[in-house]
Amino acid sequence: MDGAGGQAHDMPLTATADTRPLLQVRGLSVSFATEGGRVPAVRHADFDIPAGGCVGIVGESGSGKSVTSLAIMGLLAGAARIHAGQILFEGRDLLALPQKEVRRLRGGAISMIFQEPMSSLNPAFTVGDQIMEAIRAHESVGAREARDRTVELLRQVRIPSPERRFDEYPHKLSGGMRQRAMIAMALACNPRLLIADEPTTALDVTVQAQVIELLREIQRERGTAIMLISHNIGLIASLASDIVVMYAGGVVERGPSARIIGNPEHPYTVGLLGAIPRAEPGDRPLVGIDGAVPDLRHLPPGCVFEPRCPFSGPVCRETAPELSPFAPRHAAACHMAPLERVA
Repeated sequence: MDGAGGQAHDMPLTATADTRPLLQVRGLSVSFATEGGRVPAVRHADFDIPAGGCVGIVGESGSGKSVTSLAIMGLLAGAARIHAGQILFEGRDLLALPQKEVRRLRGGAISMIFQEPMSSLNPAFTVGDQIMEAIRAHESVGAREARDRTVELLRQVRIPSPERRFDEYPHKLSGGMRQRAMIAMALACNPRLLIADEPTTALDVTVQAQVIELLREIQRERGTAIMLISHNIGLIASLASDIVVMYAGGVVERGPSARIIGNPEHPYTVGLLGAIPRAEPGDRPLVGIDGAVPDLRHLPPGCVFEPRCPFSGPVCRETAPELSPFAPRHAAACHMAPLERVA
């Protein structure tokens, strides 16, 4: 699927004819330098995020989700190189902007909640000081105003006793409260786009639901667009209006959440849905996806999912499929689609 997404620029995920998306990712390709040569991490990724909307990016570890988010933020490590594509934010290509302008946007107009709050929060500084720093880095405000705004942010993300928590260090907070503090920091400058990278990792089910509800409120009350990244397609579907499915660095399916959940057209998406735990007695048992994600250094010549695919045919081993439309705003990169499913 090396070409997945590269040929579908005429069918944006969420844009309408008269509304430009807030974020447009076009043909994004990222690789990492290794001793054995460059390894492709993201291949020709394409998707849109509308202003005020929520788009979920889903896939296993190694699918390119987090690398894509870091590319948008301008935070890729030195070994990484973006060698194709555009990242258009409000019509401006972030990859063509001076670094000074990218830094101004990062943390201001575009913010990110990282996977593990304990490694993102500095243990040597109080939670309040770290959020205040984010405010004062982007806005000319005094210490008193920054403190008042920080306490209010902690209150808005439902951290109890925010005045007291302001002066506490990260290790004193529970995992759920640390994640809420990270959300408060990301919201400090009222961003137009919030990237949430696995925001519920290592949290229990109850706290996960609380964090997702908090993100829903942020989107509804602030009008903040959200890019929600997760390996859990069920969690993604609970918040996102549109879903982008990534596998081995490429976009293999994208479309409205209801359509993706009800009528998936890529076998990998079918597999992800089959792995969602069911709560009701008598529900179908969990079905795993056989095999493993391919070595990105040695991708198969045809469809990269073919070695794990129960629907594959001879063409799949020879030719990489391109994203093709199956319904309005719904596209999948699969030679066998539309899939015939056994009831």
